[in-house]
Amino acid sequence: MTTEPPLGVMPKWIHDERRTEDLAAAIERRISARSEIPLEWLEEYNNLIRNQAKK
Repeated sequence: MTTEPPLGVMPKWIHDERRTEDLAAAIERRISARSEIPLEWLEEYNNLIRNQAKK
């Protein structure tokens, strides 16, 4: 019987891609609802996009 090693953590690049998609969807929902978008969301989204463009 073989035992598999324990799972590790999600690679950062996958986490960042998913986070970018989540932020974009949340921002779109806020726009559709005509609600304010938290500045922190925009800053994080821009930072993620900037970092992804460097790769």
